[in-house]
Amino acid sequence: MKKLFVTVAAVAVYLFISVMTGGWAFTWIIWVFYAVYMIYEVYKANQ
Repeated sequence: MKKLFVTVAAVAVYLFISVMTGGWAFTWIIWVFYAVYMIYEVYKANQ
């Protein structure tokens, strides 16, 4: 359930920043941080 909330939060932050700044070309970097976080969570869960 925690991963779902993190995903929803990432989407909300991405859309908010992108809409407010119009910076669709650079706000994709949020997804890189999200991917790193998810990889960490999966790695931690499999230990």
